[in-house]
Amino acid sequence: MHKSKRPLFSLVLLLLFTALPGLTLSSAATAAGRITGGVEYEPPEWFKESFLEIAEDVDEAKEAGKHVMLFFHLNGCPYCARTAEFFDQEPIRSILQKDFDSIAINIKGDREIAMNENLNTTERLLASYLKVQYTPTILFLDHDNRTVLRLNGYRSPEVFRTALDFVRQQAYRKQSFSEYKRAYMKRGGYRFIDNPLFEDIRDFSKLREPVMMIFEDRDCVSCDTFHHKLIKRPEIVEQMKRYRVVRLDANSEQPIVDFNGRKTTPRAWADALKLSYRPGVVLFDQGKEVARVESLLYPFHFEHVLRYGLDGNYRKYPSYLALMEERQQKLLAEGKQINIGKPEDW
Repeated sequence: MHKSKRPLFSLVLLLLFTALPGLTLSSAATAAGRITGGVEYEPPEWFKESFLEIAEDVDEAKEAGKHVMLFFHLNGCPYCARTAEFFDQEPIRSILQKDFDSIAINIKGDREIAMNENLNTTERLLASYLKVQYTPTILFLDHDNRTVLRLNGYRSPEVFRTALDFVRQQAYRKQSFSEYKRAYMKRGGYRFIDNPLFEDIRDFSKLREPVMMIFEDRDCVSCDTFHHKLIKRPEIVEQMKRYRVVRLDANSEQPIVDFNGRKTTPRAWADALKLSYRPGVVLFDQGKEVARVESLLYPFHFEHVLRYGLDGNYRKYPSYLALMEERQQKLLAEGKQINIGKPEDW
């Protein structure tokens, strides 16, 4: 399989990737400031050497009793590097090799790829077409070449293992991934952590200002890190103070009223949003969803997702990426150092 190399600063294209004509990072390479934190890596060499005729790959996998896993990645991406590490650890490696054909797709790549007879394009355009907004993004395909599970962003090894079981057992035929996790991924070790910015709001029908809604539950794997290493940071707190911040128990059946005045519960709302990740963050403005975070992010990226939901930025910029690029160039021109992902941040 052809594996391209990219310079480390290409990682600024890591999250919420969209095809933006004319948007480059050449100025970042020569600015006074410097971007650090990228991680060079390669997908596991035992991944399938695919000709990127995905429908044919699905047929071959079906004959072998397997599913196809598409790993959308970007060189230099620290989240992808962490994911690739546990791909090679047991028991995940053995499960992937036995029950899946794993195919790597570079979201900035130019290789030709055909998803089916009606969709023949390049890697980068396919990523744009599928609205791949995080790296890694992982798609699991059934035997009819349909996506049965999509993981946007980094997942812990524990959650990823649960996702593999969900797909290989074909549990997707009878339940959602959220329902499967509730039944089979019981931890119960997380105790909800309070924050002075959290408000106890049960009726959202009259709220039109920016709202930051955080969904957690007792089985949350990454909530401790989210609270202690991310949202306590000054630059994050500064942005959060501009939202009405609400934390909901995603398993709660307590009655609440949504932005449209409909009676619901936190559990039903999380399911309606198809939000299986915890802590899941959904940003609203004028009662409409404008952005969401479905993985654990490093501070630099999370700060800019929050900025994207404020001041109507989601209307001014075609994507979070465009907003981040503009501010990033300003910081670099000022000689500021930008670290997109330090290990100690997690």
